[in-house]
Amino acid sequence: MAEGLALLEAVKMGICDNLKAIRFESDSSQLIKAVNSGDCIHELYGVVSDNLSLISVFDFVSFTWIPREFNIQADRLAKAALAVTDSVVVVGVFNPPNELCSFN
Repeated sequence: MAEGLALLEAVKMGICDNLKAIRFESDSSQLIKAVNSGDCIHELYGVVSDNLSLISVFDFVSFTWIPREFNIQADRLAKAALAVTDSVVVVGVFNPPNELCSFN
């Protein structure tokens, strides 16, 4: 789920940056398979469908699985985020589509 939410934020950032061609990479084979096939487990359904509903704005988009060793910095950052013990308030995660880029 965390990988799916991170992917959703990356998709939103690509839209806000007006990118037309983009490649998303993840070491979560389950997430990449779900996004590419549209067939996913119940727990990922919402986040995968949210991602799929947004990607139509890109002229080219791909979702690729990569081994964790190829993305060591992102893996370390994700693990460090899990280690944070303070409460974190996330603002804007559930923005309606018309407010997608309101944080700029």
